[in-house]
Amino acid sequence: MKRSFISFTYGGKNIEDFGLIAITENNSMERDLYAEFNDLTTDSDVLDGQFYWSSHYKSNTLDLALFTDEITER
Repeated sequence: MKRSFISFTYGGKNIEDFGLIAITENNSMERDLYAEFNDLTTDSDVLDGQFYWSSHYKSNTLDLALFTDEITER
């Protein structure tokens, strides 16, 4: 089987080896381009505004639907 546009491994094997195909519903993907992040800032009681220190990204996620028509019990 040819590889899908979207693929990943499970237990060191490609999902196509199990007869699975990842699909996008409605022929499109709706997800955040970047993961959520937290800005580290400090408020000042003496000066207006904030001091910015850095940003830290969280893990990004991707939800996929898996379909098959040839999976077997084995």
